[in-house]
Amino acid sequence: MRTVYAHNSAGFTLVEIVVAIAIFVSAITAVSAIFTYSNRSQRTTLAISETQGDARFALEVIAQQIRRGSIDYADAQYGGSISSNPQDVLVLRDVLDNQVWFRRTTSGDRGIVEMSEDGLLWVDLTPPTVSVDVLRFYISPSTDPFLASPATNQQPLVTITMVSSSTAVGTETIIPTYLQTTVSSRQYVR
Repeated sequence: MRTVYAHNSAGFTLVEIVVAIAIFVSAITAVSAIFTYSNRSQRTTLAISETQGDARFALEVIAQQIRRGSIDYADAQYGGSISSNPQDVLVLRDVLDNQVWFRRTTSGDRGIVEMSEDGLLWVDLTPPTVSVDVLRFYISPSTDPFLASPATNQQPLVTITMVSSSTAVGTETIIPTYLQTTVSSRQYVR
């Protein structure tokens, strides 16, 4: 008597399993690459947005002080008149006739916009994740238009230019943010 064994042909062969694993690994690799790229793009976009927002905040603080106050032409920084532009420091007088200074300083490899209301204590206007690479003030006219015999009858204007970049990790390739605005004082003394 002979025993006949029935072959079960419902299983997978080794070749089929290897092909299925290769397709699965390829699909997982592609999905992982897309996820990594998307995550990196999202971080970059967030860093750009935060850098622009923080730079705009510093620019708006300066602009508000200019609008509410006036340029202090008599300060030693200017010596009574603006001899050349651009300026690295902006000196203003607020509505209470107190001086307010704005400047860019460096700490390590990062530029910082600073403000002082007494000339001694300086406060950072930009956070550690932002580096202000350029901060310049273009002041016009060159002499105080509100003197007893002014050389011009022009409202003082300050054009502020700022270049900022992100210092967050992984954002070394982000293009810097360029900002510029021109602001005039709302005070008019005649």
